[in-house]
Amino acid sequence: YYTMEIFYQYTIGQINFETLGLLFSLMSVVAGITKLGYIDNFTTFFLNKTGNTSKLALFLIGACFFLSMLLTNDVALIVLVPFSIGILNRLNRNDLLIKLLVLETIAANMGSMMTPIGNPQNVYLFQTYQMTLGSFYAAILPYGIVAFLFLLALIFFNFKKEKIAITVDEENSFSKSLKYKRFWSLVFILLFILCLLNILRIVPHYVTFILVLASLFLFDKKTFRTINFNLLIKFVCLFILVGDIAQIPWINSFLSHIISGREIGGGILVSQIVSNVPAAILLSKFTQNSTALLIGVNIGGLGTLIASMASMISLEYYKKTSAANSKKYIASFTKYNLIFLVLELVTAQLAGC
Repeated sequence: YYTMEIFYQYTIGQINFETLGLLFSLMSVVAGITKLGYIDNFTTFFLNKTGNTSKLALFLIGACFFLSMLLTNDVALIVLVPFSIGILNRLNRNDLLIKLLVLETIAANMGSMMTPIGNPQNVYLFQTYQMTLGSFYAAILPYGIVAFLFLLALIFFNFKKEKIAITVDEENSFSKSLKYKRFWSLVFILLFILCLLNILRIVPHYVTFILVLASLFLFDKKTFRTINFNLLIKFVCLFILVGDIAQIPWINSFLSHIISGREIGGGILVSQIVSNVPAAILLSKFTQNSTALLIGVNIGGLGTLIASMASMISLEYYKKTSAANSKKYIASFTKYNLIFLVLELVTAQLAGC
């Protein structure tokens, strides 16, 4: 019994099943909507209105930034990254893929820090420290504005105004043959709303998970196999690793001595190692300076690939593309993230933090 208790404490007990269930539910809903043909139809409509690659990048990167404020960075990337890959494939412009996905990922991570519900660390810190909206935005707004303006500059310099044209494909063959398409469309819209209510903690995560799982099997079992289970497995491994690290006595003792008065630097540093969500939970035990910690773990999502676990979503989708070059992607990701991180550190210095 004692051995089983220790095993549970250091493995299963560390896993955040609510987050995993939500990720699975969102990926399932997006897979269902894709199978129904709506993303293809919207892609065609949108491409006919865009006109050039610069406007295309502005729309997609801007959408990641603003949608992440309400839907979280994970959801924004789950929805928009496969959509972006599909667009560039149809345009035969895979040469733009790495830059676009890297900037979309940064946009989602930076946009999500702009609201208390934009990412898990904000929800946790906002509730733990009983923060007000006034104190929250006084701390975080300058960093979000700087990030957005720099994203606009990078779009301007990296994406030329090259005209785009696309051959309109026939409607998704599966959706044409599917009976009760309107019914399933309504089901997946309601399931997506259910996922949003889950994010807002209005609906329990297990209710969402069960309803999505049942609907997916009734809809089309083949769609279940298109879900990115590798990403879910990586999240499980990270939860266990981070949870075990946090229980090591000397790490707790070390953080107790160094974090007070160094919340921004500490938040950035620890985020690079264990990601910003666990960093927020861990470091909140050692400081009462909520605004500095909020800034530290949010801009700490920049830097390494693991600094924000949402960043792995883009990488996993990219690795499934035909022209994938993981080393090149990681090099580009790291370069742009470090540039943004330095820029945000300069902003912190100017703000007197």
